[in-house]
Amino acid sequence: MNARNFGAALLAVVLTSVPLAAAVPAQADPTDDAGSQQTDAAFLAALKDKKLKLSSDADAIDLAHSTCDVLVRTESVETALRHIQNATKWKNLKDIQNFGGLAVQGYCPKSMPKQ
Repeated sequence: MNARNFGAALLAVVLTSVPLAAAVPAQADPTDDAGSQQTDAAFLAALKDKKLKLSSDADAIDLAHSTCDVLVRTESVETALRHIQNATKWKNLKDIQNFGGLAVQGYCPKSMPKQ
């Protein structure tokens, strides 16, 4: 799958991830512990809802943050999704896209791919 298709798929996932959107503050201040805890809780609940499992909650949150870092640094959705795949060893593209969409929506919404 090429980068354009990855981007379209990620955007579709983000737009359909309503539970997280409703629960997460639009632009959580990283220095605001209460806001960060709310974002983390909503993100973890959304992962559970999508049946996405990682070794721990801390690992899931760390991977979401590092995914955002990769996306911001490279501006490449494909690279960000490959980062998730390499970190999780998931084979199912839908799981990778779901995680990526939730990570972007929860932790770096300004980096959301544009169509």
